[in-house]
Amino acid sequence: HDLVDRIKPGDRVQITGVYRALATASSGQTSTSGLFRTVVLVNNVQILGRGVNSLNFAPSDIREIRTLSKRNDILDILGRSVAPSIHGHDIIKKALALQLLSGCEKNLPNGTHLRGDVNILMVGDPSTAKSQLLRAAMQIAPLAVSTTGKGSSGVGLTAAVTVDDDTREKRLEAGAMVLADRGIVCVDEFDKMSEVDRVTIHEAMEQQTVTIAKAGIHASLNARCSVLAAANPVYGQYDRRRRIQENIGLPDSLLSRFDLLFVVLDQLDPVSDLRIASHVIRGHRYRPHANNHADDLDDESDDEREQLGPASIWQRSHHSFTEKDTYEDDDPHSDDILSQDFLRKYLHFAKTKFQPILTDGAREAIAAKYAEM
Repeated sequence: HDLVDRIKPGDRVQITGVYRALATASSGQTSTSGLFRTVVLVNNVQILGRGVNSLNFAPSDIREIRTLSKRNDILDILGRSVAPSIHGHDIIKKALALQLLSGCEKNLPNGTHLRGDVNILMVGDPSTAKSQLLRAAMQIAPLAVSTTGKGSSGVGLTAAVTVDDDTREKRLEAGAMVLADRGIVCVDEFDKMSEVDRVTIHEAMEQQTVTIAKAGIHASLNARCSVLAAANPVYGQYDRRRRIQENIGLPDSLLSRFDLLFVVLDQLDPVSDLRIASHVIRGHRYRPHANNHADDLDDESDDEREQLGPASIWQRSHHSFTEKDTYEDDDPHSDDILSQDFLRKYLHFAKTKFQPILTDGAREAIAAKYAEM
């Protein structure tokens, strides 16, 4: 009985045991069923960490990470490297990079839990790449769970009580936010979620726990995850004549749980539309450029990679072919972006290995900025 209550629903574990097939129990009668119930008799349980088993760090990666971290424009580089196929949205991309890094979680001596995860909500016009930004964050994050507002219920996001088919006992089924513990939850069409289902995620977003008291089961599950949500305005298009609260249509109790709120507008500007069209078409082109660099980020050949350096962490950006000589410094990578594999390694290394300390100057600046808002 030493293994009882060692794990909770949603934990990722490695177990060692014996795979057995058990005959179906019958009340004194000969069973005619040819189906046998299979169980694993567990001898040992080992709790695994975050789902980053696919990341393998070489010594050269560590050196590149430490070299890159000394640059002053590291946040701009990370912002450019998130979703490079999407034009613009520079501030939103930087915010997504900071969300993937997350803040510092604190457990105070008096038992108070201060969450370190950042919650982001994007509200704006249709066809402004909100869903594509969600998908880009999912591909970079080591652990990500995707769901939609209309296709998910409150218990589907938190936890549900189900009945076991064989034993007829009640058991807990972990929901999306519990399964994404120490990860990120992407909720698309957030405005389509019903009011009853939306209330259930209030606790999970602020206290980062899911408390269940159903069918004789009392449990508290961890849901330490960041929430990245995208929603459309109430009137379909964003009405500039109305206030932000009227366009969003979400209660203040829920909006206060989002740390960053972005209003994404479809600017009706011919110059902006031309830049977006050029960027998209350049991404679909696969013919090598005159300087032998491929325009497509995903289909670079080996020859073009060698020109960027041996096992380079850089990729050519679409932007570097549209606006030339915008930088006049000596940095050859002033317009390049990081490869997706190295970006994933950099964010994970910075998130797990470093615990930044808030200085007195930063504390005063944050307090002054908060007083101005």
